Amino acid sequence: MNNFAKSHNLIFLKLIFLIIFSFFCHSSIFAEDSLYERGKQLVEQKEYGKALKAFELASKAGSMDALTALGVMHIGGIGVKQDNSKGYKYIKTAADQSDPKAQYTLGALYYLGAGVAKDLNKAFYWLNLASEQGYLDAKYNLGIMYEFGEGVDQSNEKAYKNFIFAARQGNVESQIKVSEMYKNGIGTEKNLEKSDYWLKKIEESKVAN
Repeated sequence: MNNFAKSHNLIFLKLIFLIIFSFFCHSSIFAEDSLYERGKQLVEQKEYGKALKAFELASKAGSMDALTALGVMHIGGIGVKQDNSKGYKYIKTAADQSDPKAQYTLGALYYLGAGVAKDLNKAFYWLNLASEQGYLDAKYNLGIMYEFGEGVDQSNEKAYKNFIFAARQGNVESQIKVSEMYKNGIGTEKNLEKSDYWLKKIEESKVAN
């Protein structure tokens, strides 16, 4: 693997952990979310064993985020003995119920070979399902896969379509890609004015976040 490909794998790895742990930022609406919220508070307090129990109760009450959280904790060995098989089962259960975050997480795990055997075809399948529901990070990751022909036929044009969709919704990584593509005429016509526009949007997004 060359250094360029490695750098994109590192970006992918960074994104998956950011997204996986974004379940600590949700607001509570339903009963199962109250349990889930309690779980996230316990994680923030590093009370991982208690958090695990809260997520288990929330998952039994129907929380898909809690299932994904349980899966990540088991795969990562966070507050529990590391168990890839059990972790996968939790995430797959949520993914099979069309939960986009779980689908994204499963696709990213297959892409990285984390907790499962690396399989780019399966990675593309699950990321595409999340993408079809408008999940922005899945759009970005699909763009990467199209750009490098990973698990799918290489296509700069399809990479651009995924990046521009996510960029317009405020995804900073995709905005960076779009700016570069306009600058170099990759996947779309070269347009330095549009490239500069997206550079400004990147700065605005960074300030907003």
